[in-house]
Amino acid sequence: METTGLARQRFKLLAVDDEEYALEGILRTIDWTSLGITDVYGADCVESAKIIMKHHAPDIIICDIEMAEENGIDFLGWLRDGGYKCRLLFLTAHARFDYAKEAISLGVFDYFLKPVEHGVLKEGVARALCDLQEELSLHDKLSEYEDLLKEWESLGNVKKSIKKTDIIPVQDINEPDLIKSVKRYIDENIGAELTRDSIAEAVSVNASYLSRVFHKTTGEKLSAYIFNARIKMAMDLLEKTDYKISYIASQVGYGNDSYFIKVFRNMADMTPYEYRKMFRRGNEYEV
Repeated sequence: METTGLARQRFKLLAVDDEEYALEGILRTIDWTSLGITDVYGADCVESAKIIMKHHAPDIIICDIEMAEENGIDFLGWLRDGGYKCRLLFLTAHARFDYAKEAISLGVFDYFLKPVEHGVLKEGVARALCDLQEELSLHDKLSEYEDLLKEWESLGNVKKSIKKTDIIPVQDINEPDLIKSVKRYIDENIGAELTRDSIAEAVSVNASYLSRVFHKTTGEKLSAYIFNARIKMAMDLLEKTDYKISYIASQVGYGNDSYFIKVFRNMADMTPYEYRKMFRRGNEYEV
């Protein structure tokens, strides 16, 4: 996958791995310039990676999970706390469900099991860049709308010119409360067909506005939040109940259990059956 679908723009990439040969393979073997990546950095530990982030702010990070001292999960938490809007792709030598579950909750973009083919990894980075560009484009448009809103405000005409159903909402919408309402509605209706339009109707706002505000406030697309919420609930049911997989699939919004199994396996690198088995086996040794 080359630059198809990617605008001509300069990007920066950071690879983090304490295995020298793996790090060198990512840095030297893959032609990143074909994706518009002009600056490539490498770090053999999380501490070095943090320094690079502070000085260069890479857009894409490829990070091994299992490392000495701080691991990839620690690094991802640090990035989220610091407000970095980069896309992070995890590499792991072990299909551990606890890593997958925590990575999902923290919003990792993608998750690869080592050894990963360089072509597959490159395609994952290309998808991450497309996702990043969508956010940048959305941010630019939002800035334009905010500038326009200020102009209208200066004319004292904002309430008359803008309706709730237009692109820009009236100003009396409390965005933090709106996001709380949206998340609560999703949690309470996780087994139903959740769409942007149905959620927007439930919380009484314009659908386009809802998408922009949710992404701006949470750093996550509404569709990604719904997907992650469904997978997390499925994991919880697999851990705490003996329900059949088909029943769990229906409870989290998947009418087709075969499709649910495929989606779950793509996210956690194991089937729901394997996940439940590994979780139960892991808990046998707890006191």
